[in-house]
Amino acid sequence: MQYFYRIADLVIAVDAVDGVPEMYNFQPFRCDAAAAAAAAADIRYHVRPYPADSPPVPPEEAMELVGQDYVNRLYLADGRLFKRVGMLEGDPRAMWFEQRIGDWHQATVHIPDDWLDYQGFGNVFSLEKTLLPFGGLMLHCSLIEHEGRMIAFSARSGAGKSTQAGLWEKHKGARIINGDRGILRNVGGAINAYGSPYAGSSLLFIDVKAPLAAIVMLEQAKENTIRKMPQDEALGLFVSQSSLPLWQPELFEMGMETLEAIITGVPMYKLSCLPDEGAVECVYECLK
Repeated sequence: MQYFYRIADLVIAVDAVDGVPEMYNFQPFRCDAAAAAAAAADIRYHVRPYPADSPPVPPEEAMELVGQDYVNRLYLADGRLFKRVGMLEGDPRAMWFEQRIGDWHQATVHIPDDWLDYQGFGNVFSLEKTLLPFGGLMLHCSLIEHEGRMIAFSARSGAGKSTQAGLWEKHKGARIINGDRGILRNVGGAINAYGSPYAGSSLLFIDVKAPLAAIVMLEQAKENTIRKMPQDEALGLFVSQSSLPLWQPELFEMGMETLEAIITGVPMYKLSCLPDEGAVECVYECLK
């Protein structure tokens, strides 16, 4: 079985065995199979089953742990990147992502053979890393489209990204494209923003592309003020909200090149704000 998607203007092919369903969050990005098959895929994922009690990767204790959170663990071993993703809380089974360092056009995804109908296997694709060699970055943000341009609101969790996006929808007729993660991509010096198949609780998987007008870093305050950030300050805040792999020099360098193109080509603002229409007007006046 083959599925084809266009995400951030990249053709992504998924080669899977029978019984593996299409991922619900990837469906809005589906592209014409015949045209995609005729072209060389930019990224190809090979989805393969494995016996649930016999993971097809080196023992975890034999690999170098380079990153983890409550769901994922990242390892390096034998010139390859491995990502372990738990499937459901309390379930010992896991999916594995495997990619050889330097071979950025393809990767293998291993799924337990007693759970091939699991529709969430796109979570293991490690798209935030896979995009880096193609001038792409995934940013933790609420992404909106207004008058043909994108605005990305970024901040730590709970600082009001979704609130500001909702205020723009209410007061300016903006369209919310994604409430959790947007994709930014540098193509020949043009910085565009895209919807993505990862949207957190917003469940907004919208396939839209538009020029990126601004990135707005948020903090809560007792009054609404905005200022343009110098590049050194913007760089530090941007790094904290993107997924740059400090543990892999080649990927990190590619990510930094894209990040530098973004912060030199797109204005970045610091918005200290209340959850009200005045915060919207602060940003709107800056972008007029």
